[in-house]
Amino acid sequence: MTFNVAIVGAGPAGSMLAHNLAQAGARVRLYDAHGGPWEKPCGGGLTAKALRQFGFLTGQADRFPRQDIQEIEIISAGGRSVTFPLGDAPFQIFSRRNLNGLLLARATEAGADFIPLRVTNLRREVHTWQVESGRDRWKADFVVGADGCTSFVRRVLGRRLPDADQAMCCGYYVPAAGVPRAVVAFPRHFTGYVWAFPRPDHVSYGIINQCGEYPLPKLWEELDAFVRWHRQGELPRERVRYAARVPMLRRASWKTNRVVGDGWALVGDAAGFVDPITGEGIFYALHSAELLGQSLIAGEAMSYEQRWRKAFEADLTEASRRLPKFYRGSMLGASVIDRVLQLSTLHGGVVSIMQQALAGDVDYVTLKGRVLRSFVAPSAWRAPKLTLHTVDYPRAA
Repeated sequence: MTFNVAIVGAGPAGSMLAHNLAQAGARVRLYDAHGGPWEKPCGGGLTAKALRQFGFLTGQADRFPRQDIQEIEIISAGGRSVTFPLGDAPFQIFSRRNLNGLLLARATEAGADFIPLRVTNLRREVHTWQVESGRDRWKADFVVGADGCTSFVRRVLGRRLPDADQAMCCGYYVPAAGVPRAVVAFPRHFTGYVWAFPRPDHVSYGIINQCGEYPLPKLWEELDAFVRWHRQGELPRERVRYAARVPMLRRASWKTNRVVGDGWALVGDAAGFVDPITGEGIFYALHSAELLGQSLIAGEAMSYEQRWRKAFEADLTEASRRLPKFYRGSMLGASVIDRVLQLSTLHGGVVSIMQQALAGDVDYVTLKGRVLRSFVAPSAWRAPKLTLHTVDYPRAA
């Protein structure tokens, strides 16, 4: 494999792909305007499923620290709270600086060239691409967009994601010692959630919401109310703000979401590969990079289309279909989250399914059937149940 590949974006998807292609013998340039690994607005959680599938992530903990999470408290808009133990399927929360650093180190050690420059122009020239970054020029046989939801590569190709297929994410980092407990809360009448994800030396507080539903100032109000409640006091003075867009594709958009063509492809957030319900994108970033790498190494770039659709299109399409019901629907006169939390105190099968979902191991296509089978299984009723608490959850939005 001797052709030139330019990858724009050195986050998880770009670095994963760069590693795999460089290891296979390709000449890889990995472009990013940051001078090295950087912090990014994101919870940074890696589920048990992601850690199993990409085993290299569990290594180098001394060099790239992360926080082990043993339990997650989920809080409904109605003020109900249940803490789910993760048992033998804990997940880890990385600072994105550390996660990006781990993946970028793998890429460069495999032979990829990291170019800390912003790509300013891409120009197609018959069978190659002219890649321009400042005064630097390079000819590539293939270009990959791994540069996030507002991808420059995607815009050059005329395939920008519409606002209706995006969510707004904002938040800040607060210095604090890491703890093995994460918190996720669901505001009322809100397509999204608020979180407190501990990392080794700080807490990532954030909020995600479907674009157009609430203006950014209202999101900050909702987040600030949550942080005051979570910290039982005033907002900390030491906090670093961030804001970014995240893909949240509608059901119909998956069929028209073209992510590969003549001499180009998209991976990760740039391809729209994010679970629209949970906002989980790191697993899909790594998985899509793996699938594109397999296609390019086989000399069959267009097979990437079939690979990603076979791997996860059905599941993400079903997630998009369930999105309105999950966040704004009702079940037996209360919100879906309220009812799920209540049922977790009565039915061990619900607890088990929630634990599997938090580990990333329940797909949306089979979820309904698994829930129904759980309800008729005597063993599920006898399985351990959890305790419900009432909290004074703040309501700003």
